[in-house]
Amino acid sequence: MKQPHLRIGTTSYILADDILPNVRYLAPLVDDIELVLFESKGMSNLPSKQVIEELAALAGEHNLSYTVHFPLDIQPGSADPVLRAGCVSSILSIIGLTRSLNPFGYVLHLTPELYGNVPSLEVERWHDCCAETLQSLLERTDVCSEMFCIETLSYPFCYVQDLVERFDLSVTLDIGHVWLMGYDSSEVMDSLLDRTRICHLHGVKDGTDHLGLDQGDAGNIEYFLKRLRLQGEQDGVERVLTLEVFSEAQFHASLSLLQESHAMMN
Repeated sequence: MKQPHLRIGTTSYILADDILPNVRYLAPLVDDIELVLFESKGMSNLPSKQVIEELAALAGEHNLSYTVHFPLDIQPGSADPVLRAGCVSSILSIIGLTRSLNPFGYVLHLTPELYGNVPSLEVERWHDCCAETLQSLLERTDVCSEMFCIETLSYPFCYVQDLVERFDLSVTLDIGHVWLMGYDSSEVMDSLLDRTRICHLHGVKDGTDHLGLDQGDAGNIEYFLKRLRLQGEQDGVERVLTLEVFSEAQFHASLSLLQESHAMMN
């Protein structure tokens, strides 16, 4: 279902199984797979070198790309320099592990210390610590800065947009998070679409996100898709659109809706 300027993808957690069985299942169905990685005490799903080799082979066979989602529990804005250093080390380790996959982009959370419309009780300190983490990361990697895509989370993106611009980063526009928080999605798209490299799309209903698109607001979804396609037509930039859902039923319902929308636009 290739669309001009859009690589349609989903997550590596559609089947209740490890990454490799998911990629084998999804490779014929999508253009991109988001590798959702985690690494915490006693638990890790980081693929072995052998699995990475198999992922690379599947990508070659199916013209598949990967987006790499860094772990969620890193704290780039922490006041503790040890935690910030650990964040950079974790990111660098994953970059090294996945380098042979030639990722389309890396999804990075500038994780808030509070959930909601402010990221921290000490916003200026948190912001400055995020800046230090980003600078340290970029000084220690040869990956192009535009490959790092800062995700829209619960707080308004204006808290970190200056960092994206200062370090010449890209954006992961999770429109579902925008809808969930009740922010003006049109204003967000006006502000961020040109810097967006990766989009996350999922249904939002009754305060719950990451639902299938069939459970979301059809008008909101259609408007977002229209704006995204228009942006691609205007600038010719290829982007990834990830259906960020986590079950077979949600994935197939979402893909079906996306196919219907594409058919209506042509």
